[in-house]
Amino acid sequence: MDAKRHGFQLECLPGCFTGKLKTAPIVLLYLSPGFSQFDLADARSKEGKDYRFRSWRGDEPSRDHGAGYTWLASRTKLFCDYEVVKQNFAVLNIGAYHSKDVKSYSSLLALPFSRLSLAWAQEVLFPDAEAGRRVVVCMRSAAYWGLDVGRKYKGTLFAPSVNRGGYLIRNPERERLIAVVKSRLPNA
Repeated sequence: MDAKRHGFQLECLPGCFTGKLKTAPIVLLYLSPGFSQFDLADARSKEGKDYRFRSWRGDEPSRDHGAGYTWLASRTKLFCDYEVVKQNFAVLNIGAYHSKDVKSYSSLLALPFSRLSLAWAQEVLFPDAEAGRRVVVCMRSAAYWGLDVGRKYKGTLFAPSVNRGGYLIRNPERERLIAVVKSRLPNA
């Protein structure tokens, strides 16, 4: 793959999700993992490799250090404290490769990891949310996930208005969504 064409950082460990994806009561959907220098060092370290291999089983909590921690904590602070987030939230990305800025969405969507993420979301995760078994919130690139921003879906599947950084935009539905997420958390 030509990195100049697509913008993926192939020196990093791939991973299309973080958190306890198998059981998390709340799943946030994004486009692809971002990129920082920490990700390069993490890919070379024993601790980073060990974490990534454990995380692929789908029952490892999100980490509480590194660039991913800072990113996730900033996007979930309106729901709860990060100690609660790391045990109860998972993030699923379409893409598995780190990128500061995806340059080719067609390349991203054509990758096997991406096709698996989309298929699993549409065949397992979305029906779970529509049945109210999980809360699923599309925080980025709703159209690529097959969702429409602002549409009212059955159950607890949401595609709210968000900005490019994946933060909820203030509007009347925002408070309702925050209340639904909080209702699924321990001690809410």
